[in-house]
Amino acid sequence: MKFDSSDISFSDLDLKQKIKLPETLNLELAYLLGFHLGDGSMSVYKKRNGVNYYISYDGNLSEELKWYKSFLCPLIKKLFNKNVKVLSKKTTANITIYSKTILSFLHEKCGLPLGKKSNYEFPSIILKSNPEIKRSFLRGLADADFSLAFKARHKNINYYPVIDYQTSDEVLHNSTKKILEDLKFKFYSNSRFQTRKGKVHRNYYIQINGVPRLNKWMSEIGFNSPVQLTKYFLWKKQGFVPPGTSLSIRENLLRK
Repeated sequence: MKFDSSDISFSDLDLKQKIKLPETLNLELAYLLGFHLGDGSMSVYKKRNGVNYYISYDGNLSEELKWYKSFLCPLIKKLFNKNVKVLSKKTTANITIYSKTILSFLHEKCGLPLGKKSNYEFPSIILKSNPEIKRSFLRGLADADFSLAFKARHKNINYYPVIDYQTSDEVLHNSTKKILEDLKFKFYSNSRFQTRKGKVHRNYYIQINGVPRLNKWMSEIGFNSPVQLTKYFLWKKQGFVPPGTSLSIRENLLRK
């Protein structure tokens, strides 16, 4: 798919920084769109001297700081020719992009929402795309919001694989099911009620269980995030993953 971005305006700052926009829906952009729906947000708000356009990505400081620096920053640079930095905010690793041009492109051409991502279906350009683009999009969403766990079947040995995705948004849940079905994945989905801060919320979840389905996932989708990859490689190496381990502990175990 080719984009016609001739109607996207460039701010003076964007022109000065030589911001560029992707000409086609490629794998890198599809990945970023999926990742954005998990860990990203973007907004436009007025300030005293004009309008502020910003896109933000937030991850876990201790687990994802290095990955944000080594992977996400170069990805944004490759897509938009935009240099960005990762900031540490208490327990959060944050990337913030200030750009009218990039935000307008992601919103108007790619279909990402402004503000809250509630009641939001996946972008139509993704749903209408080929399987390769859908896989890259799903990998981005998975790196942001999926988790890989190895559940105990006997005592404290964690070896039964479960890929898990949870959301409080039914529309987003249904979109995820649709793309998994398109890619011929078998999964289990349901919802449960949970109490948080004295209020009852409905939580939707999807689980891809078992070794054959994990093998299909890793061969067709996979992960880029070391948080999930280290679990997978440790399980492959020794047949189980010690419960409650941090990324740094898993990396040390793999080195040994």
